[in-house]
Amino acid sequence: MITKNTAAEFIEVDLQADEKKLILEVAGIWVTNETSLADLKNGRKKWVRFTPFELPQLIGELSYICNRSKSAAKAEFLDALASHLENALSFRQR
Repeated sequence: MITKNTAAEFIEVDLQADEKKLILEVAGIWVTNETSLADLKNGRKKWVRFTPFELPQLIGELSYICNRSKSAAKAEFLDALASHLENALSFRQR
């Protein structure tokens, strides 16, 4: 889902609490928008708003860490999360 804000355009992504936590832990440096960061930190918020710039950066970082992970379970989780974000980004670009 795409929403427009007066300051920026956002892409809303449905994320679970563990996915939000993982993004903050391993790729939080790429979350530069205060709205996105607040959404990630808010435990009750299900939809996280990302800027079009942030999503490709997050996907790249998650993929990088996934490819270097020694834990099969963590690599699978990272891969699924990166795929989920890629789907949101590709849906927006249609």
